[in-house]
Amino acid sequence: MRRAVVLIALVVGLAAARLPSGSLARLTATGSIAGSSLAAGSWVLYLHNAPTPPTAATKAQFGLTMTTTTSTQATLQNYDSDCDSVAGRELLRGTALATESGLCKYANWRTSAYAAARPLKGTVTLRIWCRKTGTGGTNPTLTAYLRDYNPATTTYVELGSAAGAVVTNSGTAFAQLALTWTLSTSVAAGDQLELKLVAGGGSLDANLAYDTTTQLSRLVLLQQPAT
Repeated sequence: MRRAVVLIALVVGLAAARLPSGSLARLTATGSIAGSSLAAGSWVLYLHNAPTPPTAATKAQFGLTMTTTTSTQATLQNYDSDCDSVAGRELLRGTALATESGLCKYANWRTSAYAAARPLKGTVTLRIWCRKTGTGGTNPTLTAYLRDYNPATTTYVELGSAAGAVVTNSGTAFAQLALTWTLSTSVAAGDQLELKLVAGGGSLDANLAYDTTTQLSRLVLLQQPAT
């Protein structure tokens, strides 16, 4: 009986250990985060505004963080007050290319730099809460690019991308859009993993929600076992 109590205490202690922000969190047991089932070996990164948790409106910011920490903020703030007056982050339709540079046309998040090469092999899913900026019209397409960013040279290597239509009308609750692609690559030592979102097509723009307790937009990797 004493041995069983010790083992239970050890398991609880390990489960409560905090992982460092800015790194990919490896989940060692099947569980559920924000209603989504995650298999063993998954990694998850949450998208944040700055500062986080967000407590007030901010101007559009770039090079935001994505970390293993979930938000404690219940209310969605305006993350680009210099672009619009609505809550969240609005992406105006542009080229929809990874090179998009318009002030109000893209948003990007990065991890901290990895001390050693970070393998990425498996299925990647971005779960982003979003909706259109109006009703009717034709739907915009949201495109996600995953890139290896070298902070020393400020250059990028594209690792993968996926796109999907934003179909939820404004005035209704944000809906979760899942974009999925497969990777068999790695992030070089000293580099950062970057996610960049852009919008294009259609007749309405895209509005994103993240960094709240109910809108936990996140990047998930279902890692394949090492062979």
